[in-house]
Amino acid sequence: MKLFPKFHLIVALVCAAVCASSVYAQRPTANAVSGKTAPGTYDVAKDVSLQGTVLSFTENSQTPPIGAHVMLQTTAGNVDVHLGDARLLHLTKLNITQGASVRFVGQMSTAGKNQVFLARLVQVGAQVVAVRSVHGLPLGSAGLRANKALLTSAQAEQKGGAR
Repeated sequence: MKLFPKFHLIVALVCAAVCASSVYAQRPTANAVSGKTAPGTYDVAKDVSLQGTVLSFTENSQTPPIGAHVMLQTTAGNVDVHLGDARLLHLTKLNITQGASVRFVGQMSTAGKNQVFLARLVQVGAQVVAVRSVHGLPLGSAGLRANKALLTSAQAEQKGGAR
């Protein structure tokens, strides 16, 4: 009969060890807590502002990354700026014309062998449009569903406006 109490003690210790190991397995590693970002990821803290004059605007460039591109003339030279989906620019009524003075907020990146500026915000005059998320992903026209006022305005324009 003395074997039975010892068996309960051993089972209790094994259960405690199993529960404790599952708690430690869920703890983040030291690297995850440090806040370091992986190379090549988009970090809003590294955003810079780029201002200049539009040399050319291409809505559907086949040059990577595919989408709308602006060739911008700055004091430091010409820069290829990627804007993402041109449909978003149309829905927000953002007109980018040759010779216009524009400002972009974003980061430089490498696409293939080319350096390209990934714009997150586009400013023409007083109008500012977000074309990329804070994670660096291009926004699409479907993302307008979250902005009810802009979506309503775009739908009214497609139907011919108020009558």
